[in-house]
Amino acid sequence: MISALRLILATTAIIWLLNLVFHISRQHLQPKIGKVTMIYGDSSPIYERVLRTHVEHSRRLGYPLFVLRRSILDGGWNKNAILLSILLQELEKPLDEQLEWLFWFDSDMVLMNPNMPLETFLPPPHVADVHMLLTYDWNGMNNGAFPIRVHPWSIELLSAAIAFPIMDRATAEQEVLLSDQSVLGHILDENHYFSQSVEYCPLRWFNAYMSLPNGELDPDTPEHLQVHPGDLLVHFPGTPRDALNETMQPYLEIAESHLPKWELSVEHTGHIKETQAFWKSVRPSDH
Repeated sequence: MISALRLILATTAIIWLLNLVFHISRQHLQPKIGKVTMIYGDSSPIYERVLRTHVEHSRRLGYPLFVLRRSILDGGWNKNAILLSILLQELEKPLDEQLEWLFWFDSDMVLMNPNMPLETFLPPPHVADVHMLLTYDWNGMNNGAFPIRVHPWSIELLSAAIAFPIMDRATAEQEVLLSDQSVLGHILDENHYFSQSVEYCPLRWFNAYMSLPNGELDPDTPEHLQVHPGDLLVHFPGTPRDALNETMQPYLEIAESHLPKWELSVEHTGHIKETQAFWKSVRPSDH
């Protein structure tokens, strides 16, 4: 019995040691992805609470987190400004010190599964000409969350988007292009150089919308739009400011409870198989 106890203690110690080594090693690995968002001005305290769910994700998986805390341009245009700033700083670094991708997320997105690696959704190595991933909903393209590659193409796209309302004011006013999202959509519709390097992915990958308040699926909403247990995050586009607390509260409680049902490892979510099948179908390898 004493020998069995010693064996159990030794095994426990080895597992603890391996976990410690893995954690330390991960901390010293050069990160591949940085996360970016913005919260500034007289914002609701709930945004800070939402941000803490992303802080935990970044802590677990080693992602640098960039948060714009001061307005540079008007409203949503700050999204392009902070991304452009970080891209320029990264591209200035030696190649082996650069991030490879930035992941933008709006401040109304609750991180539901801090065990989900963002790398899961990125293009495979042979797909070197895709520099941005976006999603569609019933209104068209939604840029609430998206990965964008650290690449000169991204500098050009964001510069074009920032400059568009000034350089082509007549088109912006005629077509009512009032937001960063509508301008980005217009540029991608009209410019092949930019559109050929964008791929549209399933919404649930990194931009899922809410289900029922208890986390169960809503039978009156298409399932592929709703957040499922194990999915990365849940987005609340179009939610009025005065309804944010009530709408987001149930999901924040789930996220802050760290329920095993929601915090699945990527191997138990089905995302690996789905992403592999997706990239194989839209950008097949030549080999």
